[in-house]
Amino acid sequence: MTLMHLMPRRFSAAHHGKPWRRPRIALFAAAVAAVFSAFQPTLAQALDIPDDLQIDLNSIVVSKAELICLAQNDYWEARSEVIAGRIAVARVVLNRAMDARYPSNLCDVVKQSRVTGVLHRCQFSWYCDGKTDVPYDPKVWRDSLKIAAAVLQKDSAIPDPTDGALWYHADFTRPSWALGFESTTIIGTHVFYREPQEVADMPKRKPFVERLNAFADFVAERKLAATVAERKLASR
Repeated sequence: MTLMHLMPRRFSAAHHGKPWRRPRIALFAAAVAAVFSAFQPTLAQALDIPDDLQIDLNSIVVSKAELICLAQNDYWEARSEVIAGRIAVARVVLNRAMDARYPSNLCDVVKQSRVTGVLHRCQFSWYCDGKTDVPYDPKVWRDSLKIAAAVLQKDSAIPDPTDGALWYHADFTRPSWALGFESTTIIGTHVFYREPQEVADMPKRKPFVERLNAFADFVAERKLAATVAERKLASR
């Protein structure tokens, strides 16, 4: 967020009967800059875990950064949904991370763009709509963090309510891309999809999709592969 985002639009001189004087503009800009400077720590803290929210980072399968990215996606994509709907949206992100066609890092999944640098062309539209991505409701943000932490636990007992869905849309829309896909469920105001079993490329449909905590298994394999790669590189 820049200083210009906090400054009001100027009305034309005709609306006021006379142009603004430079000293007044300078004073106003200085005052806004002072407010912005004081507000910056709050913005920075808003994307972090509140000090009084007890989340054991050692109990989750990914990094703190990935936890926050998943929570941020919940906040902007699903905060108005029932809890089951919010968990379902989170599971779509996890399912994508486990699919070879998507990045394996949750932040990369959430922030993936179809066309780099173009507004409204992201997998999750809130990330590239040109607006601030900082949560403004601290209570809802805490709930988003709790949901993200719950589905990312190493021993999470929360099953995938979408049954392996990779896509979803709001129930009041009828996107053309959904044609030919299999609807797995409707939760809240979202319809969830995956490829039909008979036409799907079988390696892409994870064999462990029905297992209770497939994502934890996937991350363990991801970490093992990274360790092996690092050792090979070090031995050269």
